[in-house]
Order: sequence, then structure tokens, then C-alpha cells
Amino acid sequence: MFVYGIISLIWPFTPMHQREVIAAGGATLSDTLHIAMAMLSVLLMLLAMGFGADAFGKRFRIYSIVTMVTLFVFGILTSMDAPGIDKNLPTPLIGVWERINIGVFLLWVVVLAVILLRIEGKNQQ
Repeated sequence: MFVYGIISLIWPFTPMHQREVIAAGGATLSDTLHIAMAMLSVLLMLLAMGFGADAFGKRFRIYSIVTMVTLFVFGILTSMDAPGIDKNLPTPLIGVWERINIGVFLLWVVVLAVILLRIEGKNQQ
């Protein structure tokens, strides 16, 4: 989670150009870095979920697996739409797929935080 947080500081420097610019051949290094950052971020998300699933019991393990499957499914949907960006074709749901992916991960982080706070509360009693 710490590495994910540090890596996330780079995101503002890797913006993606609008599809019209990319389709016209105007892609730059920041577009490539945006894709690389996405891949690295997903890898770190999956690692965090794997370690969390192993550490906090059966219910959280099942929840983590469901979250991973959700990331996988919506990652596939995103990658199926992605070639349309280069060709300036309509991809009306790609943003929705991406937001679902980040949303399920952020929800997973919230659930992890609640578990850690409960453990901390029990340790202080």
C-alpha cells in the first residue's frame, strides 16, 4: 500500500490526451506513461489485495477475491474498448469501466481500514 501511495504521486504528470489528438498521431510520452502507470497500479492493487486476503480471515479473503474478479472483468471491458480511442471511435462506457475499477479498489481499501481499526480497538482494550 505504501508503494502504491508513492507511485500514485506520479499520476498528475502522466495525463492522457484527448482521443482526437491521439487518433491524429499526436500521442506523446505522457500517453505511454499513463498506460504504464495504469498497469503498475493494477499490479500493486492485486498484490495488496492478495496480502490482505491472506492476512485477515475467510470473509475478507472472499471479499478480496470478489474484488479481484471485478477488477479482472472490468479490466477486460476497458481493454476491449481501448483500441477505439486510437481510431477515434465511440467508446461511451470506457470511462465507466475505469471508474468501476478504481471504485472497487478504493472500497476494498476502506474495508481494510475498518478491519485494521477494529483490530486496533480490540488491542487497546
